[in-house]
Amino acid sequence: MPVPAFSLYGEALRPPDEATVHVETIAARSRLHDWTIQPHRHRDLHQILIVQSGGVEASLDDRSTTISGPGVVVVPPDVVHGFRFEVATVGLVASFASGLAQDLAGRAADLHRFLQEHSAVPLTRATFAAIDLSRLSTMLLREFKRSALGRECALRGLLGALVANVYRVAHRPDTGHAPADARAREVVAKFREVTERSFRRHSTVAAYCRAIGVSESQLRRACMAVTGQAPIALVHLRMLVEAERQLRYTAMPITQVAYFLGFDDPAYFTRFFTRGTGLSPKAFRARG
Repeated sequence: MPVPAFSLYGEALRPPDEATVHVETIAARSRLHDWTIQPHRHRDLHQILIVQSGGVEASLDDRSTTISGPGVVVVPPDVVHGFRFEVATVGLVASFASGLAQDLAGRAADLHRFLQEHSAVPLTRATFAAIDLSRLSTMLLREFKRSALGRECALRGLLGALVANVYRVAHRPDTGHAPADARAREVVAKFREVTERSFRRHSTVAAYCRAIGVSESQLRRACMAVTGQAPIALVHLRMLVEAERQLRYTAMPITQVAYFLGFDDPAYFTRFFTRGTGLSPKAFRARG
């Protein structure tokens, strides 16, 4: 069965609106569903969760992370995600359209890349207390509920401040996400963008390098510095993530999944998947 896509969880898809901002407490929606949000995706919405107290087990595509508040979770469009919250978890969910995310990021390539990658970052209480996320959450929620003059402008401003603070705190040295050299991050960001568009074509690393205008050695150094992995490993990881999505959330036969991912030989796809995950596609799907 295909993974459901919603505008907001449980709500039918609507045409995208680049100005969309929606703010609510974690409890407002999750307690209606026994504090469990089943796996789903949003086609044109980014989401940021601020977990102030309580906890959450966040499932983001191929990764599951447990956070005991405080912490932050970033969910880009089309990432399959689900949450299992502790009862009475306190926090905020800010949802905003892709067009608005681009406006907020502006020319900051690092911030744009950050918003395009899912992450779940636990924070120490000292770190959380030292930044403005709690106060911004309160102000953003209050402004969302109002009908005052200048509401849209105020929402954009407060959301921009929230996004900036989440970006800063996710890259503090004490979170283990300190950024690498700016040039290396820019190269990897471009590489990820090209990979996202063309990973099913099974292009060579040399072709990726030509597309972004760097040498193979430059790309390798940048990828190793930022991610600790070689370029081809990142391409294979993206392919494995997509393979897991299709196997988990669709009823496509395994042979069809192989062709969908650009493999000419389904048997080779099975070997590729088994080598990367430790399970055959059939065993992975059977595991549920």
